[in-house]
Amino acid sequence: MTVPQPRKKILGIGPAKGALAEFEQLCKDFQVHMINRGPREQAEIEKRCAEDGPFEAMFLMFANGSYAPMDEDLLAPLWKNGNNVGCFAQCGTGYDNVEVKDITQHGCVSFCTLYTCADNQYFTNTPDAVTEATADFTVAMFLVTLRGLTMASMAASAGHFHQDVKLTQDPRGLTVGILGFGRIAKDFARKVSPWNVKIQYNARTRRSVDEEERYGARYVEKDELFKTSDVIVILTPFTPETYHMVDRDQFRLMKGERDDYNPDADRVDGVYIINSSRGAVMNEVALIEALESGKVERAALDVYEDEPKINPYFLNNPRVTATPQTGKPETPVNGPF
Repeated sequence: MTVPQPRKKILGIGPAKGALAEFEQLCKDFQVHMINRGPREQAEIEKRCAEDGPFEAMFLMFANGSYAPMDEDLLAPLWKNGNNVGCFAQCGTGYDNVEVKDITQHGCVSFCTLYTCADNQYFTNTPDAVTEATADFTVAMFLVTLRGLTMASMAASAGHFHQDVKLTQDPRGLTVGILGFGRIAKDFARKVSPWNVKIQYNARTRRSVDEEERYGARYVEKDELFKTSDVIVILTPFTPETYHMVDRDQFRLMKGERDDYNPDADRVDGVYIINSSRGAVMNEVALIEALESGKVERAALDVYEDEPKINPYFLNNPRVTATPQTGKPETPVNGPF
């Protein structure tokens, strides 16, 4: 007589709102214990590992920024008291919210879509899971920023009609500069093209001529992108090399005159800037200075340097659209679970 083996245990941080059929199957094949996301200080990882373990795998669902960084202080119980997590799955495009050096010592390493390490241990992410959703959201931010909808909404909420509302910008004929040209950036370029914009990009690696033609995009050097773009869209991964990629020196290159840069020049309308990538790619203090001077006309931000905190300046400024990293949907998403 064959004795059935107990199902292996998996710990997840949820809630599970995407890939529901796959999640249901996962729960049939394994014992899945879920922790609802919330403030880091209320994380129950240590408690669950002690009471419900031992666990052999863990996954993080979307919008887990409140627990970040995923470091040794938070995750150490996954490898204590019989727990031996050999698969650590990040359900998201990036992995910069996980302190890779901390989990490396336990055998999990990260660099690509599936990361194999010693003793059959893995760290994974899902690069395609939110490609379309994030690109769609960035298109929405693009239109909201150009047409000043946050400004208009705040004016209406204050009981004003045309007061406090300036004339806004149509997208036709504008030059859109995209920093980064990965999956999300290419999908954004494809979706924004019908507005008859001129698309240029800068990325670590120039794409092939065929790919550039497919997306109607041309490669330019980084400084040229900052100098000539009317709209700058940040869609690059966060790495040590991209930290503060957009800083004071880059704002100086952008269209729009600032008194302290060139007091004798005629005033030119500022640029529009959108960040849907990671907060630390742009220096927020430099952005505030550029907004104050008019170097930047309007901005839209879905990510911030000090998440989950958002600088009150952005929340109270009608020229800034600020959202709490909502580029990812709450409904089932495309791509792998």
